[in-house]
Amino acid sequence: MSADVLERVAERVYRIRERFVNLYVIDVGRIVLVDTGTKGAEPLVREALKELGKELADIRLVLLTHHHLDHVGTAGVWKREAKSTVLVHDDDADVVAGRERRKGKGIGLRAKTLIAFAGVFAWSMRVPPLEPDRRLTGHETIDLLGLPAVVIHVPGHTIGSCAFHLPTEGVLFAGDAVNGRQGSPVPPWFVEDPGAAIASFERLVAMRPRVLCPGHGDPVRNPPA
Repeated sequence: MSADVLERVAERVYRIRERFVNLYVIDVGRIVLVDTGTKGAEPLVREALKELGKELADIRLVLLTHHHLDHVGTAGVWKREAKSTVLVHDDDADVVAGRERRKGKGIGLRAKTLIAFAGVFAWSMRVPPLEPDRRLTGHETIDLLGLPAVVIHVPGHTIGSCAFHLPTEGVLFAGDAVNGRQGSPVPPWFVEDPGAAIASFERLVAMRPRVLCPGHGDPVRNPPA
């Protein structure tokens, strides 16, 4: 790969852009991944480690914002090969583990059209079920190898969607609770609970982080409330 894989978002935070989805790397000496892309993201993550001068074993934590295949795709690889600890909200854990299946709804004509074709491509993103190591409540502060992160339950896009806020860095990882595809934050197009999705979106935008990191689209600096 000739071009750099990593794009710096904040002092210790980087984005990896895998086609249409983002995954994020937090470098605190060792590595925390926030979401893991599709299964096709594996070579990108390996290249990112090289750019940071890290080894595979340095991936210690994997935070999943929700259960969708374009976010959990390589989590099993890092759990198996790096012995990483995988964390996800309790309400999405059984989906990640393959014990439950869920379908969302498209909001708006564009989303409904896209979701009609989503099943055609979903088979190509399938990965083996993954048993999370820790189930989150969405009302705790967790230790990311010395860096505090506030877990925020933001149901709607999925029932167990979570955001992760790094107060010391001013960074908020919103997952797909915030849609950044249009250049500015808007509510998600695909949801499991439409009403909750709007409330979660409004809650996150009102936090006014220095950098809002969505699952899709570019990070937004100083987003408007």
